[in-house]
Amino acid sequence: MSINLRAEKPKKTAQELVTLLREEKGVTFSVMSEEAAINYLSKRNNYLRTASYRKNYPKYRQTENKGKYINLDFAYLVELSTIDHHLRTILLKMCINIEHAMKVMLVETVSQAEREDGYQIIDDFIRECPSVLSDIAKKADAVFTKDLINKYFDICYVIDEGSTLRTDVLKSNCPIWVFMEIIDFGMLTRFYQFCIKRGLLSSNQLPTKVLNPVRSLRNACAHNNCLLNNLEAASDTAPPEIISQFVASLSDIPKVGRKKKLSCRPILEIVSMLYAYKNVVSSGNYDTDMKELKVFADDRMMKNIVYFSSNLLVTSSLEFLQKTIDNLI
Repeated sequence: MSINLRAEKPKKTAQELVTLLREEKGVTFSVMSEEAAINYLSKRNNYLRTASYRKNYPKYRQTENKGKYINLDFAYLVELSTIDHHLRTILLKMCINIEHAMKVMLVETVSQAEREDGYQIIDDFIRECPSVLSDIAKKADAVFTKDLINKYFDICYVIDEGSTLRTDVLKSNCPIWVFMEIIDFGMLTRFYQFCIKRGLLSSNQLPTKVLNPVRSLRNACAHNNCLLNNLEAASDTAPPEIISQFVASLSDIPKVGRKKKLSCRPILEIVSMLYAYKNVVSSGNYDTDMKELKVFADDRMMKNIVYFSSNLLVTSSLEFLQKTIDNLI
């Protein structure tokens, strides 16, 4: 029988949640007062997001405190949430710049290829990857893409037996420079690999094992998902060799623990993004964005590092990110 979550986890006020954290979870309110915590949970952030960072802290396994968190003050949760928020903002911009740079590169590559007219390559890609058409059909009524789609694709609107309006894409007459404007990052990744197989790109600088983590990071940042709320290494996460070699080439990052840090999915995605950024983004944008990220990593991210002095998982993770970023500018 499933757990009755309505009974197990009833609605609580901010004050009741603070009491729960103190009495049942062992969270202290020494650095940030209970009154300030109540105000924070009422007006600045919700409990679910803030409390999620507690997963980075161990619990007592023995004594009367069994099940409660060790050395966890509410201010530490707020600090991790704040760091995460600022980091996501910067990373999202960088992911978007990677996507833009890849699209510019692919259009220029096809434009310079004498055997390509810009149209046939899209027809061939759709033939090899027919799911493209269903993805485009879903965007046929979207405000920002419908004009392009209806101009460069033959669209048919069908009412099926259930009286549901269905959009079918029958034919493409679309050049690459338009196609780049209507596909998402996932489809861009597939098209990039298609161009490699077609012989248009000389080397696979951005293999799927790198681009997939970048796409995942982009989506997480765009949807405002927490990144740093579980910094433990995961048994089902292993860095691709190209990323391991990339980190190994950086200075001041010890070999001990490197693999473990890259086995943490959020850290792997961030490092994969940095690798992709270094390889495809033009120097102007690169310098601007990397300087912003470096200032954040050196200043705001480390501002209250003393909060985590008793938590090796958090301090080592933040220091690993800081050293990786510092190496790239």
